[in-house]
Amino acid sequence: MSGQTPPTRTLLTHEALIKSSLEELPTVVFPALFKEVFAGRHTNLLKAMVAAWPFPCLPVGPLIKKPNLETLQALLDGVDMRLTREFHPRCLMTPFETFSITQCLISQRDFDFFSCSHNLFKLKHLEIRGMILYALDLMPLRGLLQKVADTLEFLDFQWCRMKDSQINALLPALSQCTHLNQINFYHNDFSMSTLKELLQHTANWSKMNVEQCPAPLQCYNELGHVSVERFVQLCQELMYTLRAIRQPKSISFATDSCHKCCKPCVYDQDPILCSCFQ
Repeated sequence: MSGQTPPTRTLLTHEALIKSSLEELPTVVFPALFKEVFAGRHTNLLKAMVAAWPFPCLPVGPLIKKPNLETLQALLDGVDMRLTREFHPRCLMTPFETFSITQCLISQRDFDFFSCSHNLFKLKHLEIRGMILYALDLMPLRGLLQKVADTLEFLDFQWCRMKDSQINALLPALSQCTHLNQINFYHNDFSMSTLKELLQHTANWSKMNVEQCPAPLQCYNELGHVSVERFVQLCQELMYTLRAIRQPKSISFATDSCHKCCKPCVYDQDPILCSCFQ
């Protein structure tokens, strides 16, 4: 058996046959075959598989170790095919509700392609996590957020290292996302004034259940260590700012992980300090 060709690799030698029979292909085969197609950059087959994808979520982030513009374009072309193709009754396929891309490097050009895709218009769950965004222009992302403002419920921007100017560019769109019930901005680099500005744009977030924000940059000293006194004082001030606008159900502010114990300090109703301060 060890000398036999793996089934998915055998299938890839018959690309035309696979494309013509995707709707009859057992769903259990899709994930493994998709990995082969993606890794091999079979762009035509990739588009067809995305259009026929049988699951509600298509997590491609872990597959993108070295972003390739042609592959990303094929992926988005497949999304477009999925959403615009005319199906007969009982075969109608709904738009993606979840878009997740994590832990990868991406160029401005790559980012522009998926941020500006006009057919990602029914998203409920948007996760852009572990992607360093501080050097990118986020205006295309602002456009995407405006398009999904009526449907978006979950937004995750953890570990993106966004700066003040970038989150400020997104504020007009974020304020329109009135169906949000959970957001996570941990591990981004926002000043105290910018965090106040962010909170002041959330008056319409009446459905919000869980909010997770980074502690302001002013909590750290010149060596990058947390000043507990400043951390508590500034987080209390942010709480007062928000409660003057609306009553949050659950909100927390967290520092970066401690250099020694690798745990953050978190301010919820009260400060929860890392073990180094206890």
